Amino acid sequence: MSVTRILTVSLVLAAVVFGAAFMAPDVVAVYAVQSYDALLHAPGVLVARNDVAAAWVLTSPGVETFTFGGDTPAGSNEMVVSFDARPFLAAGLNPSLLPAGMQVEGDGASARVVMTYDKGTGTFSAGAESQPVQALQDLVHNHRAMVGYHSALGHFGLMLGGGNMIEWAKDQQANDKDLVFVLNPQTFVDAGVDVANVQGWVLADVPVMDAQGRKSTARKLLRFYNLV
Repeated sequence: MSVTRILTVSLVLAAVVFGAAFMAPDVVAVYAVQSYDALLHAPGVLVARNDVAAAWVLTSPGVETFTFGGDTPAGSNEMVVSFDARPFLAAGLNPSLLPAGMQVEGDGASARVVMTYDKGTGTFSAGAESQPVQALQDLVHNHRAMVGYHSALGHFGLMLGGGNMIEWAKDQQANDKDLVFVLNPQTFVDAGVDVANVQGWVLADVPVMDAQGRKSTARKLLRFYNLV
């Protein structure tokens, strides 16, 4: 990937900015949930209940999946992201070098990278069993620090751990990056991947801000969709 392309992407897409860039908690509680509900109903996004996992599965147009919001101990505490492993395998991924909580499942065309995160204590409410948006509302209420907002880009973001995130637009009509999967590339570098050459993903240096308002940049792997 050229430096020009990396710089261009850096200007139009950044990771969630935390700390000073957060909206007030009550505003996040309102707009993060509202915009997530809009995401669930956006063209190209599929949402279905996985009864085995007792959780909801959001599937992107590129068939990345995000699973969370359940009524069993596993479904209540775990969030799972999965995506096509073939571009990563083609770029050198050695699955045996992935850290705990990450693995490649399946083979051939069905090979998937699966990343599992424990959100910590606290269960989802009964409403999350019938309404997928309730799962995010419960998460905002019980784990506020996991959800942030970058006002300049109009993106909410859910911190999954390890530098990995899922972002979505506050207003899809005003944004051309409505759903974004954000990966920490170093994890994949350590597993043998040439992260600049993962088909379908963009490597970019993105601006971030810590809780003290200090600005820096972080390199991320990005997969994003304009849904409307």
